[in-house]
Amino acid sequence: MNGDERQNSRSSSFRSLSDVRVEVENMGGIGQAEIVLSEGVTIFTGDNATNRTSLLRAIAGGLGGEAGILKRDTERGSIRLSTGETEHQRRYVRQNSSVLTDGTPYTDETEIVDLFVSLLEENPIRRSVRAGEDIGELLLAPVDTEELESEIATLRSERERIDERLTEIEREQQQLPNLEQRRTELQDQLEDVESELQSVREKITTFEGAAAETTEAESLLANLKERQEELEEKTTELDTQRSIHEELQEQLTDVREQLSELTVQEERLERVEEEIEHLQTRESELAATVNDLSSIVKQNQNLLAGDESVITELAIEKEVIDDLDPMSQSVECWTCGSQIARQAIKDQLSTLKGLVEKKREKRREVKTELSDLRSERTTLESEIERRRELKERETTLERELEERSELIEQLRTDIGSRRDDIAGIESKLESVGNLTDREEFDGYERVSELEYERGRLERDIQDVADEINEIEYLVGKRDDLEARRSNLTEQITSLRSRVEAIQQDIVEQFNRHMEILLERLEYGNIERVWLEGRDRNDGTTFPLHIAREDDDGIVYEDTIDHLSESEREVIGLVVALTGYVVHDVAERVPFILLDSLEAIDAARIAELVDHFSSETEYLLVALLEEDATELSESYNRIRAEETLI
Repeated sequence: MNGDERQNSRSSSFRSLSDVRVEVENMGGIGQAEIVLSEGVTIFTGDNATNRTSLLRAIAGGLGGEAGILKRDTERGSIRLSTGETEHQRRYVRQNSSVLTDGTPYTDETEIVDLFVSLLEENPIRRSVRAGEDIGELLLAPVDTEELESEIATLRSERERIDERLTEIEREQQQLPNLEQRRTELQDQLEDVESELQSVREKITTFEGAAAETTEAESLLANLKERQEELEEKTTELDTQRSIHEELQEQLTDVREQLSELTVQEERLERVEEEIEHLQTRESELAATVNDLSSIVKQNQNLLAGDESVITELAIEKEVIDDLDPMSQSVECWTCGSQIARQAIKDQLSTLKGLVEKKREKRREVKTELSDLRSERTTLESEIERRRELKERETTLERELEERSELIEQLRTDIGSRRDDIAGIESKLESVGNLTDREEFDGYERVSELEYERGRLERDIQDVADEINEIEYLVGKRDDLEARRSNLTEQITSLRSRVEAIQQDIVEQFNRHMEILLERLEYGNIERVWLEGRDRNDGTTFPLHIAREDDDGIVYEDTIDHLSESEREVIGLVVALTGYVVHDVAERVPFILLDSLEAIDAARIAELVDHFSSETEYLLVALLEEDATELSESYNRIRAEETLI
């Protein structure tokens, strides 16, 4: 979807939201609060420890994300978003050491909210950009590549079947000229036989003989003809069964060769299943550990940032020196209950963050190993299934071969019996009195032969005609098959290009937004920042390139490690905005939440907010009072001290 289409879609679908009422109870540092969000930009202003971040986290939770945190000293909390008659509520309930959630958030697409809507300090994309990590997996998270690959495989299988059918039709069509020629030849032969038959019959009528003997001769000739036809049928059937027997024998040999080459490792499959189960448990444990540690990090960050609710609950009686040096203030450790200086918490926070990142990295490693094992399991299961199918096929072929052998033996017996019958009839014909005249006898015998030949030719002509009709019917279906094949190819190409189109859109959108913002934010020492998409065996990556210009006017490429904190934060936000735009998140969740912008100066925050506001219907920004002064007076403003309690 291009920019105009996105804007038109937002204009038509979001006006119905109008004002959004937000009700918060026992979330983060907020006991109770109720506010109304109007369309456009809403600025939450206030000093540190005024619960601005707690509010944005609660709203993110109400939208469907994972950022919401239940107030520490309560058992229940909730966030309600309502507009008109529509209401979305998410409830938080503490049970033992866990917090459970239920209700109906604004969307069930949690990943979308956490990645592209809730752009708070711990947003995964912002965090990855700060750390200089690859962002490809995060930017493509909403794209279900496994489902796409499965759909492509299904379509390709159908196309392959159509290809086989088309090849068969082409092969059959090539037989049409020969079949037409064969039919003409058979029809000519039939005309010759009928002409000769008529001539022989005319000759027979000139012969005089006893009526009874003539009748007996005719009966014997009719019987002879019947036995000859039966002999021909049995002989033809014998040839057919022998051909089928040979083909079945070849198939059986091929199946046995495949079985001999196929090694099935059922024991390995059992081990893989056990390893998968173990790693799934390990991955779940790591996920829980990361969540728990992240909550601890967030709680300590709130404490160090001056979250009023945390300070009020945990602060020990202040000394005068605390006002001079806030970091020396003692608080009650919320994890163990002992008294500890805030500086000590700060000193350990970086270590704790490092531990969280190690656990995340370990989880990624486990997920990669899980993916590899699942692929191996699929391969092993396919081999086992293939061996089972081959064994079944082997058994079926052996049974069919046995049945064909019995049928062939029976046909041989029947053919011998028919030959004996024919010899007996011919002997009787020679003994008939009035047919001792050789010419008359030969005439009757020739009539029998010609009638048999006529019947055979008529059957052959009909068989050829049926085969021609069948091929012509198949040829008539070719256009439909080719149209279906073309449609399948288009679908496969579309599915394959879908991810490629998203990748290209990501690159184009980021580069466009980054170019605009670099000019507006006036980072003079940055010449250009851009992404490029690269496909690798383990997925798509989006390397970030940064071009700088030195004092001599020479442009060189730099890394994000050498950027200022302000520059890194802006890039992280633009990457997240890129995902928001490319995946059309605004159509599903018309909100963007911004927080932790202190590293960016006020004038640039104003430009950043103005730029982001054009991509969403509701832009919620938490700012210090001094930073908010640079923003447009037309924005909605809510003072945290007066609203959040």
